Amino acid sequence: MKHFKLSICITIFLSLPLLSNASSNSFLFDSVPDYKNLNTSRLESAIKFELTITNYSPDAKSIYIKRWYETHSFQSIWIQSSINNHKIDTLLNFISHVSVHGLKPDQFDYNTISNLYNGLKNEKLTYLELARLDTKLSNIYIQYCAGLKYGFINPGIFEAYHKSIQKADSVFIGKSFNEEKTHLLKYLSRLQPKTKSYLSLQAEKDNFMKFVDSTFTPIPLLTYKQTVKLGEYNPVIPLIARRLMITGELPYDPLYSTSYQIFNRRLLKALNLFRIKTGLLLDEEIGNSTINALNMTFAEYINKIDVNMERLRWIPVSALGKKYIRVNVADMTLSAFKNDTVALNMRVCVGRQKNMTPLLQSKIFELVINPTWTVPNSIIVKEIARIAIKDVSYFERNHIRVYLQGKEIEPSTVDWTKINVNHQPYKMVQDSGSANSLGRIKFNFQNAFSVYLHDTNSKGAFKHHDRAISHGCVRVEKPLELVNFCFPDLDPIYKTRIQKNDLLKDKIRHSIDLSVLSKTGKETLKSNPNIMKIKRVVLNPYIPIVMDYQTCFINPKGKIQFRNDIYKLDSLLSKQLTAFNLHKN
Repeated sequence: MKHFKLSICITIFLSLPLLSNASSNSFLFDSVPDYKNLNTSRLESAIKFELTITNYSPDAKSIYIKRWYETHSFQSIWIQSSINNHKIDTLLNFISHVSVHGLKPDQFDYNTISNLYNGLKNEKLTYLELARLDTKLSNIYIQYCAGLKYGFINPGIFEAYHKSIQKADSVFIGKSFNEEKTHLLKYLSRLQPKTKSYLSLQAEKDNFMKFVDSTFTPIPLLTYKQTVKLGEYNPVIPLIARRLMITGELPYDPLYSTSYQIFNRRLLKALNLFRIKTGLLLDEEIGNSTINALNMTFAEYINKIDVNMERLRWIPVSALGKKYIRVNVADMTLSAFKNDTVALNMRVCVGRQKNMTPLLQSKIFELVINPTWTVPNSIIVKEIARIAIKDVSYFERNHIRVYLQGKEIEPSTVDWTKINVNHQPYKMVQDSGSANSLGRIKFNFQNAFSVYLHDTNSKGAFKHHDRAISHGCVRVEKPLELVNFCFPDLDPIYKTRIQKNDLLKDKIRHSIDLSVLSKTGKETLKSNPNIMKIKRVVLNPYIPIVMDYQTCFINPKGKIQFRNDIYKLDSLLSKQLTAFNLHKN
């Protein structure tokens, strides 16, 4: 405490020019004579001085906190004339358990606060130290409340993240301070997200914490392209069995080193349970992708849970509503929701790491039938021009037309060796039809990146485990099912509107060379076939869509799932969470 008071005195000495009358504030670093009867005016003067000399971060929350004190005559928030430690105990108890949300108490200056608080309980603080304790408690309190409500890290710092999220404002700060006066325990208890997803991740973190001290021998990787097939012997088999026994996919067997030497069906069943959890392919072989997942430490799995809890704390400004589409880019899947229930699920292809699919929120406003594809300049320069140097017939095979200043030209007349980033004067358009890269249907939504959902002419890509292969757009596995989802849900009493929707769906089907299904569609095709071909459909209402990145989540069956961090965003967010510090926020 002597060292602490010495530092206070030095700070005071260096800051004396800030005081209008330094001698009148000499009480600031004198011990408080009577803790049962604090001089409130002196404490308010000390708080005012503390706010003057402390270099708080310039973020909005710190500004709001300081403004709150200013507009309330610098009254103490935590230290009243008759000292009540209960509220401070309550706050510090919540901070001490902040690890359940993926952070550490030290990140909230917990030790400094604890030392000051001990001085308070032992009646050894000066007025200035009381003021410092009060303002620090306020700062910790607001940072904790705002972090739980809106997230501790601003996702806008990440290149791939483009969603507007809610943030703490003066109204939230005021509400939090008002709740502190009367219902602190209830308020802090209510703040953490109560969604099923968040609570389930917390429960899973508790489960994985049981294993964090468990050790297992790292499983050696196999040689290049080697796999262990069902029925084969391999030295890695007992090590794999041991690892699966720790997390319960395989019942514990103390003789595992002799019981499991052959890759048998019992081990295969347990291994596939692990593969489902980690998004690996289910097959009857063991490769290095499976071994790498098994070798991840439990601390690494816990870290995945922590960063994804932070993502769940980011609340978008615009609500999604009862019917919406969610693309989990990390999982490479699309789910369509009605009333929080999955109505449709499918695989998708997303952008590769160098062409990341942007994480955003928007609304699908139209369907384009048999779209053409205008090839982006980057693809022309980096890919097509290089192909054309060796094979100019590429354009004819892929039904791509080349234009110069609005006029179509023969690709063979172009010197493709001269195409580069600084010289690319050509426009390329791929004809609509079954050979088009966008397939037969495109789903347009507003965004600044020229990305959209679309069908594809390469259906085989959906069979692959790694589907991060596009240039940023999202290729959908079941475009027609998605079209049907985008149409409004109508009550059966609206027969005329239902018939119109059925006819419109049949027009889409007919336009992409599929048979019509409804009675109205069949009659219209027979009587007036010319109106059955359409090029676009404007949706009413628009369908909200969100592009998310969840590498750890709870599936509809209530089971935890882990996915590869294909864009290396987990590591970036983890660093930010680790670096989070009260002094910087």
